[in-house]
Amino acid sequence: MAILLEIRIEPTWEAVKSVWDVCYQALKKAGLKPDETDALSMAAHELLENAVKYGTFSPGDGIGLRITREHGGIVVEVRHPVAHGADLRRLDETIQWIRGFQDPFEAYVEKMKEVSSHRWAPGQSGLGLTRVAYEGQCILDFYVDESNTLAFSAVYRC
Repeated sequence: MAILLEIRIEPTWEAVKSVWDVCYQALKKAGLKPDETDALSMAAHELLENAVKYGTFSPGDGIGLRITREHGGIVVEVRHPVAHGADLRRLDETIQWIRGFQDPFEAYVEKMKEVSSHRWAPGQSGLGLTRVAYEGQCILDFYVDESNTLAFSAVYRC
């Protein structure tokens, strides 16, 4: 395993915005093609946004981002605290729903139809994760460790 990038950021929108260029440069330096670099930078950004939206932060807590090259692929992992006993069923259902499609493009089209047929309201559309699966061509997964840290990964096979 080779670490391409490992940083910790504050759980703020400004911090998330500042990470795009850092991700892009680390992936470019690792020799990825421009379309792979764009897609994986987007994946990191989406996962960081979700961390800010759904994380449960105490003073001093941050969000960890690690990008590694492993066994023929790139792994983007975002780690952040979640509430003790957090109901992660919806997250798991979203990932399983995406995996249920033969091609992530089909999931993306279905999610776009669903989102466009409802009035906009803040909430959990699942569009960002579907975008990571389709545009980023990533396999999504997560786990929660004993300290209630959610580790969410997007794996890209190259």
